[in-house]
Amino acid sequence: MRFIGFDSSEKLVAGVNAGQIDALVLQDPMKMGYLAVKTLAAHLKKAPIEARIDTGATLVDRDNLKSPEIAELVKPNLAKWLDTP
Repeated sequence: MRFIGFDSSEKLVAGVNAGQIDALVLQDPMKMGYLAVKTLAAHLKKAPIEARIDTGATLVDRDNLKSPEIAELVKPNLAKWLDTP
């Protein structure tokens, strides 16, 4: 039996690191926000909108948890998106 979680938290990531959780299925919140705004802008311009927009999901396990792409999903660097000094 495999134990797979959905989204991430410090406890879930620690569980993957410890081998207690086999994997996590992660969404990309930045991509979800981007596609939401892009779709709304298209709607306001009366452009055709897809009935379903797949924002994607990524399977994270111990093997790929430390990769830069996965690290950005697990703990996004919000500083580059926020206007803070």
